[in-house]
Amino acid sequence: MQKIVLIFAIITLSLAIDVVDDYDIESYLGDWFEVASSPWVHTTFEKNGFCNRARYGTLASGDLSVYNVQRDGAGDGPIKSIDGYARIPDMKYKAKLKVFLNGGQVGGGDYWIIELGPVINKKYQWVIVSEPEMLFMWVLTRDPQKYREEYEDYVKDRVNALGFNGVLNKYVPRFFDKCVPYDD
Repeated sequence: MQKIVLIFAIITLSLAIDVVDDYDIESYLGDWFEVASSPWVHTTFEKNGFCNRARYGTLASGDLSVYNVQRDGAGDGPIKSIDGYARIPDMKYKAKLKVFLNGGQVGGGDYWIIELGPVINKKYQWVIVSEPEMLFMWVLTRDPQKYREEYEDYVKDRVNALGFNGVLNKYVPRFFDKCVPYDD
């Protein structure tokens, strides 16, 4: 019975999620730091990850380059990284991307842009990202310290209001105060 309830809850949640109507891809490119994510993220492919960063660029094909890097086990731990690309399958819904990481799942993973923060210096300052089932959730920012000072309370409220408040998909902060910088 519990499995049926869980399946129903996931289906119900997936019907409720929406993405931004439009966004400027150029303002999205560059480095993003993960300042929060769901527990489900922490127990799967980012397990033991610290100081997580994503870098997005453009490729000659029109796709977006993806480079994810994290420290393993601690802020000064060894570097783990993975790269790949993101594609917009339907330009009518350009906030619903498919990400193909080298060694990742066949067919790519959903990467949906749920909400965006303000644009400063031609760059979005924060973003909430998820996928249709709302199990994986990330909050990314350009500047973790500025995020904590200026945006965190608002974004936490938005994440909760959007339905990311369950045991597996609630907001869990990630910190950068003891991170050894990446050389790139």
